[in-house]
Amino acid sequence: MYCSLDKIDLAATLHGQPVALQTDHRTAREIEDEPELSALFAMTRVLNARAHLAAEGHAPGAVHYVVAGEAPPLLREALTATGAILEHVDGVGADRVEELGAPSASAASELADRSFAALARRAAAHVGVRDLAIALRMLEDATFAAPPARDDEPAYWTRVLELAALTGELLRARHPDVGRWVQTDRSLVPFGFQVSTGSGATIMFPTNRAQRAVEDGRDESLFKLLVATEEALEHPPDAATGRMMPSLRTKRSLELDEVIWRPLLPAHADADVPVIVYGIDGESTFGMIRRQLLEGDLEDAFEAARANLAAEPVAIEELHADEMILYAITGSYYAAEKLLDAAFLRRLHRELGARRLAAAVPARGLLLVIAADAPVHLHRFAALARLRHDDSGGRALSPAVFLVEAGEVVGFVPETVPSPAPPPLRAEK
Repeated sequence: MYCSLDKIDLAATLHGQPVALQTDHRTAREIEDEPELSALFAMTRVLNARAHLAAEGHAPGAVHYVVAGEAPPLLREALTATGAILEHVDGVGADRVEELGAPSASAASELADRSFAALARRAAAHVGVRDLAIALRMLEDATFAAPPARDDEPAYWTRVLELAALTGELLRARHPDVGRWVQTDRSLVPFGFQVSTGSGATIMFPTNRAQRAVEDGRDESLFKLLVATEEALEHPPDAATGRMMPSLRTKRSLELDEVIWRPLLPAHADADVPVIVYGIDGESTFGMIRRQLLEGDLEDAFEAARANLAAEPVAIEELHADEMILYAITGSYYAAEKLLDAAFLRRLHRELGARRLAAAVPARGLLLVIAADAPVHLHRFAALARLRHDDSGGRALSPAVFLVEAGEVVGFVPETVPSPAPPPLRAEK
């Protein structure tokens, strides 16, 4: 599928080296009918496939992009910018392979900037207006009323990119000389909108927010991202005056050398589990603190974050599944971070009557907890955490199951074999 942005069509070995193959079975005419989407889809698929190979220890990895016949000029430009190897398949034994050279982040950024701008104009014309803000509102309303299904990849990803494109152009209108799309590895669609200022640059991720808008509805409106951008630019994070908070983040979403962070599980620092990032809580934003901007001792910052997290109110709902009692902690942007609140977890120990707890943070704003003195429910709990994680789209955090003793996270349960389907949950009355 030409728009399977988060998958590799085929993994193979060529001359003893792993390669990824991404296929596009459309005709040249079909590709040219959607030039902006075709370019953005192709660049995303190549960059994500290469990142997957690198994560498996095969960097730099070769990514082949297979087309039927000749590649139209804009698709060729996208593949050249991302350093793909172009394969032409004509079905009569005259296949050709072209090396397109090394990838260029600047070329990919420039093409993404042009493509998103053109896509925004096309999306506005599709809904029948010229005003981009009105177009975004109309497209959002249509999305909230009838969101495209995640398994309908052409409709789903087209809507995500259209929403993001309109948002990017509204950001550009507010910052005409310093705003542009750039390549980044901090989002699934590997491009963010960068606004440069005298003190540096802020990168926003409209595609992430657009995914959440499609999947979670009106609470994730792209207009909130516009407000958050202005807040971040007008009131940059100030560790001296702001409310320091911890935030659980995936390693792949961060530039760890630049921000203040620590591992969730120091004894398993290489494990694929979230890390704890520290930053300033704003009205609409969470601003990560750069190491060079923090004044004072790191431990003082960590202690301030712990105290602020302890004071953060959350809601606790008790759910039942067969004989398993599960607590769902919600009601705050920092609900998942309550995994770091030792006093809160010790309270759950007492309420569940358990020496050991199992906990999961499958999505931002959600912490799941069960008693785990006996391991009988761990497989069901792991299946539930995985299901919730996979259904969370842009809010997904981690499917891992953590073990808690005396209010502290002491380990995690590696995923080994497929878990049984989770039982239905019901709220306790």
